[in-house]
Amino acid sequence: MQQKIVHINRQITNCTRCRLHQTRIHAVCGEGIIPSRIMVIAQAPGRKEDHEGRMLIGPSGQIFDQILGSLGINRHEVYLTNLLKCFLPRCRKPRQDEMNTCYIHYLKKEIALVKPEFIVTLGYHVTKYLFNQFELKQPNKISFQTTFGELFSSQNRKIIPLRHPATVVHNSIKLKQLINEYEILNTIQTLCPYFYQCIIPENYKNGLTPKNLLDKFCHGNWKQCKRYYSYSKGLQPGNSALPE
Repeated sequence: MQQKIVHINRQITNCTRCRLHQTRIHAVCGEGIIPSRIMVIAQAPGRKEDHEGRMLIGPSGQIFDQILGSLGINRHEVYLTNLLKCFLPRCRKPRQDEMNTCYIHYLKKEIALVKPEFIVTLGYHVTKYLFNQFELKQPNKISFQTTFGELFSSQNRKIIPLRHPATVVHNSIKLKQLINEYEILNTIQTLCPYFYQCIIPENYKNGLTPKNLLDKFCHGNWKQCKRYYSYSKGLQPGNSALPE
């Protein structure tokens, strides 16, 4: 497995498959443990990352580390990578052929090697592209903001869209708001505390609860489950076969 990722990284470093190699300084490879339960996918290297060839070390990276630190998570506990491996000149939007090239030749192979249970997509373009690859319904631009901090299940993968830390750097939202959104990364690390007294797992075994809902709530963002809310308030949940 280690030899495979070394081979992929060597290909990334020397890649000339699209126009972006003409303007980059360094192609930036992924970093982290393999396999990893959580894989974080950003859009592309920033200027500092392009100069030094490392993942998330610029202003956005500092915010990212601060957020993870506030949640008690170390960046070395997850796998970090980009959809695009090269800096986008003038920080322009990524083009479809560029994303296709990097996904087919590199990111898709990284996902296969890392074998993440949760794929965290940072920002609009990465989320939209990965939703398409995993055949998830594309929200329109107006409703897209509601996807951040939610969990989506498709093709045995759980996708968690989050805002990019750059939103704090650019003063689009406050750091506290972003930390609250990233709290889902803590939630998914543990099983729902009421899992073994809840009827949902048993209903799943009996074919009454779809697997995607079991993945989304019981083994995912259980804090959003109405049954969890009832248990946590000392109330007795109803007998619905569904968690929502």
